[in-house]
Amino acid sequence: MSLDLLKEHSSDNLGNGTSEDEIKNLEESLNIQLPQEYKDFLIEIGYAEIFGDEIYSIYEIPDTIVCKGLHWTNTHNELLSDGFIEFFSNDIDGTFYIESKTGKVFQNDKASEYAKSFNDFLNQIING
Repeated sequence: MSLDLLKEHSSDNLGNGTSEDEIKNLEESLNIQLPQEYKDFLIEIGYAEIFGDEIYSIYEIPDTIVCKGLHWTNTHNELLSDGFIEFFSNDIDGTFYIESKTGKVFQNDKASEYAKSFNDFLNQIING
């Protein structure tokens, strides 16, 4: 299971999970549905880093502070209206989006499919 791989890889940088109410509030505020595998990550882990880069999570940070929270990042995401949720970025690979309807992961734009699912993304990004 990919969440187990993530837990092993990121054991020093893991959260304690996110409540389903917080996820529902985020979905309502962005007017979008998160794919189930990503919700599973948020519920079970909530916060993790891959090679020092954060998988975006849900937390309260004022919009005046630049951070990688799901809400802040996606209120500035031009692809959100097309159903693409920004959830990860790094200096080497760029920005990753998860498509709300299919759960597929795209790299840098909505035409470049990177992974079939969030779990597939975890396997690819961690294992190279």
